[in-house]
Amino acid sequence: MWADACGQIFFSLGVCMGIMTSYSSYNHVEQSIIGNALRVSIGNCLFSFFAGFAVFGTVGYLQGMGSTVANKVSSNGLAFIAFPAAIDTLPLPNLWIFILAITLFTLGLDSAFSMVEATATVITDTPRGSKIPRKLIALILCSLGCVLSFLFCFNWGFTYFDVVDHYLAVYLLLLLGVFQCFGAAWVYEFNTAVAAANKGSVLALGIFYYGALIPLSFGSVFFAKDYGLIAIALFWVIQIIGWIVSFVMSKLTFKEWYFKVFFYGIHKLGCAISIPSCDKGIKAWWVEPFIFYWGFCIKFFFPFAVIWLLAFSVEKDVSEPYGGYYWGW
Repeated sequence: MWADACGQIFFSLGVCMGIMTSYSSYNHVEQSIIGNALRVSIGNCLFSFFAGFAVFGTVGYLQGMGSTVANKVSSNGLAFIAFPAAIDTLPLPNLWIFILAITLFTLGLDSAFSMVEATATVITDTPRGSKIPRKLIALILCSLGCVLSFLFCFNWGFTYFDVVDHYLAVYLLLLLGVFQCFGAAWVYEFNTAVAAANKGSVLALGIFYYGALIPLSFGSVFFAKDYGLIAIALFWVIQIIGWIVSFVMSKLTFKEWYFKVFFYGIHKLGCAISIPSCDKGIKAWWVEPFIFYWGFCIKFFFPFAVIWLLAFSVEKDVSEPYGGYYWGW
């Protein structure tokens, strides 16, 4: 459930798909983006929270009726089975089903807008793509998307669509998030960090982190579910040991190690997004606390949480194929 929820928020926010990156590329280089990011994120999540009342109100209504489709509480089953079944019991059902159809159509349309925009932006940023008219790129992308969408129109299309929706949202988006955090926090400025301290000190952070995260997350989920909290606590104890080892190996002062090794790269990115929010480029009091919070989430907390979620999802899909479908799907 948590992996599904995380994937839904990823999709609705458009993160890890290049959508927000392409939209933000239209900003001025000095544009303050922290406030914009907070407004978009909070607004989106509040809307999702509000939508939850409609979803669970409808599901509860179907449960109270003893409907046979009351268990359709997520993904396509909710939109195309549960909601129509509930609407069919209301006065003027044709009016309400028309409103639902328009709602789903506009939701799909704005998703198409954003995905075409993100892909077109990447293409136009290339030397060859920059020579192609933007409208032609959009036409080609829309036509290609239309043709590929016919795969979902056959008699087995709903099953295929449901499986694609599940594996894209739960696995691909979350994995993309982990890889992007890895690139931003562990790869970017790696050589600079090595030059400032030594390779062993920098590698120690990554070895203690991923060397503990992957075995503990998958091991606890697959083989020791009753000891999950102990595995999580053990993971963070190992991290503290790894930070101490890295600090000792660096032979730097704590302040130098913090900036040049512990937060290499990610601190530079944090400064880049927070300094424009300051008056006349002067660093405000909140900048360093913000960079610590943001940087720690990107580098240490987010991959930890998401990989643990992925471990639960893999275990569930291995023990029982998604949707009860044939394993080949």
